[in-house]
Amino acid sequence: MGGALAGVMPYALGVAASPLPIIAVILVLFSDRARIAGPAFLAGALAGVIAVSAAVYLLSGYGYLDGDHQGGTVSQVVRIGLGLVLLFAGYLHLARHRRAKGQHAMPKWMASADRWSPVKAAILALLMYGVDPKNLALCAGAAKGLAASSTVVAMVALSLFAVVACLPVAVPVILYLVGGDRAARHLDRLKTWLSKHHLLVMAGLLVVFGVLLISHGVRGLLGH
Repeated sequence: MGGALAGVMPYALGVAASPLPIIAVILVLFSDRARIAGPAFLAGALAGVIAVSAAVYLLSGYGYLDGDHQGGTVSQVVRIGLGLVLLFAGYLHLARHRRAKGQHAMPKWMASADRWSPVKAAILALLMYGVDPKNLALCAGAAKGLAASSTVVAMVALSLFAVVACLPVAVPVILYLVGGDRAARHLDRLKTWLSKHHLLVMAGLLVVFGVLLISHGVRGLLGH
């Protein structure tokens, strides 16, 4: 169990390292229906992560792969490949930040986030977590790494994976529901800071988790 949980954590942290969903949920929390739309956004995020990771695990044959040398090697190669992708993505984000001199505009579709209905908030969160290429690859990598685990162990590991992956979205929602106007002021300052520096934050996090995945993969290959 411990090995399975440790194996999915780098992937979960990689999914969590997504500033745009954090900004989006903060914007949703400034809408007229924030107390409904905020939890709806969180539910959509969890649904997206769980749907993709569970589907990949099920398609792997309910743990049919027995974790032999070949299967283990494939899993480690996938980790290294994902790590390289994250490093390259981090470089691209840093280059965009430098070209924009920290003034990169947010996506136009987020301009109306504070007017999203709860249903739209849930659907867009699901897409941001379940269809975004980076998150899709990380969710698939986490589930694929559990192919040799039993169904019970895999479900526990994937549940924890989903919670950690969506924690940066869950925290603002909980703070808003508990803290009210005081929390809203803090969230507004966080939104302003992330809006200006989200590319730089993303670049740093992608590089860190890319290095972690590569190091885990190399150690796994050397251990076979």
